[in-house]
Amino acid sequence: MNKIRKEYDGAFRNKERTKLKLFNAVGEILKRDGYTGLRINKIVALAKVDRKTLYQYFGDVDNLIETYIRNKDYYMAYHDQAEELAKKYTSKNANELTQKLLLGQLDIFSMDEEMQSILHWHISEINPMLSGINEEREKIGDIFMDLCTPHFEGTPIHIRERIALLIGGIYFLVLYSKKTKGNFCQIDLNTEQSMENVRISIAQMINEAFVQVKKD
Repeated sequence: MNKIRKEYDGAFRNKERTKLKLFNAVGEILKRDGYTGLRINKIVALAKVDRKTLYQYFGDVDNLIETYIRNKDYYMAYHDQAEELAKKYTSKNANELTQKLLLGQLDIFSMDEEMQSILHWHISEINPMLSGINEEREKIGDIFMDLCTPHFEGTPIHIRERIALLIGGIYFLVLYSKKTKGNFCQIDLNTEQSMENVRISIAQMINEAFVQVKKD
């Protein structure tokens, strides 16, 4: 019995190690060559895994890439936590949670070269896989958004649009700074000071919206 268990555990660990090699290869290619470099020959060569094994574990290369993106995406990481977080924070803490999510997005996205490349891919062409992931991301976002919207009903503050502008601004500023190494409105997110200033500004803009509602 112990021998069978050891053989099973060994096979499981080998499978997980091989899957990790394939994930690491996808990530390395994204950083080095961008999404256009995601070709099966490159992936298996870099991972030192044969095609048969990739097909065995993932079905095809598209499923491997989709699994990788789902594991890396910031908001998809909340897939199993969104409803619990919404219960924990409730609408009374919507201000705090919204700031937490947006600041986390800025911090993680600014360091994640792979996700920067994936976003560039998503806005460069129509891709059913990326569109499907985005639809799921939107559903997760709606769970959090539903905590905010009751505060702003009947007010001139459009909180959904405000948050969308902030999320879009995060994506653009990070991509611009990382891809061009240049400034936008004299903001360079490659510097610690600019990063801190942007973090403060995001928190201020969200907080100001909630404070304004209370005053009205």
